Amino acid sequence: MSEFQTTGCPELVREMVLRYVERIIPLPDKPEETIESVIRALWLCSAGIPASAGRAARLPLPALTEAQQKTLAGLLEQRAHGTPLAHLTGRQQFMGLEFLCNSKALIPRKETEILGYAAFALLDEKILPSTLAPQVLDLCTGSGNLACAIAGRVPSAILYAADLSPEAVALALANAHQLGCADRVRGFTGDLFGPFAAEPYHRFFDLIVCNPPYITSAKLPSLNPEIFAHEPGMAFDAGPFGLAILSRLIQDAPRFLKPGGWLVFESGLGQGQGLLRRVSKDIQYVNTQGLKDDKGNVRVIACQCRPQDNA
Repeated sequence: MSEFQTTGCPELVREMVLRYVERIIPLPDKPEETIESVIRALWLCSAGIPASAGRAARLPLPALTEAQQKTLAGLLEQRAHGTPLAHLTGRQQFMGLEFLCNSKALIPRKETEILGYAAFALLDEKILPSTLAPQVLDLCTGSGNLACAIAGRVPSAILYAADLSPEAVALALANAHQLGCADRVRGFTGDLFGPFAAEPYHRFFDLIVCNPPYITSAKLPSLNPEIFAHEPGMAFDAGPFGLAILSRLIQDAPRFLKPGGWLVFESGLGQGQGLLRRVSKDIQYVNTQGLKDDKGNVRVIACQCRPQDNA
């Protein structure tokens, strides 16, 4: 058979689901990746239509040529052996946007949307009423998913996307270009606040967002091989206690925030309550709050830089 006969081919999708249901085990941090959505995404990719699992679930499936069928078979085998879907399709959905994705940066996760929506709320309710053109810093930007999502939400915002990895910064800027916000997303390479050490950036930002590494070094080898073998270690490794980056972020952010500006960041599972207590006691901040996931775990901390001068 040189090509499948009908667009959609639900019978063949069902056959593939049964064939791969025990070989492709989606990770819990990517709930959009069901067996069927994975197969649909790889099918579309084989047809030259790159799509994330989320987008693939809504698109019709085209007929495949014999060569495309062989491509699909190869992609399914790669996925069954642990290659992340986002690396096979080159796409990942985040906050309704379709992002370019590769092995040089962390694959955006659904859980980070809690951080994204917290940033949206702060911009809408606290920041935009006082400034029409907010300056927003996205540290540990990775693929630029937070920076681009915020740029899309607030057309007047200027985003500063920074990462230790130059490859990640290049990917973030590529995403800004393909999402139509490249004129407002600026890339910086360096260690956390390193690119902003110059005086003009002191007390400059209205909002700082960060999805930092927060896994202990000792736990890295025990991560699922799909994560450990395919995503950059620097996106996860946060030192012996998992707090190396978070501690620096909390300590140093007030130097770069405007008085009254906001810091919002993601924390690891099990870290949230302790970090919430820690930031609540820090005299540099006021109005500290924790945001929970649907299981009641604090995963995001939002805090306001004390409004008076913070030397």
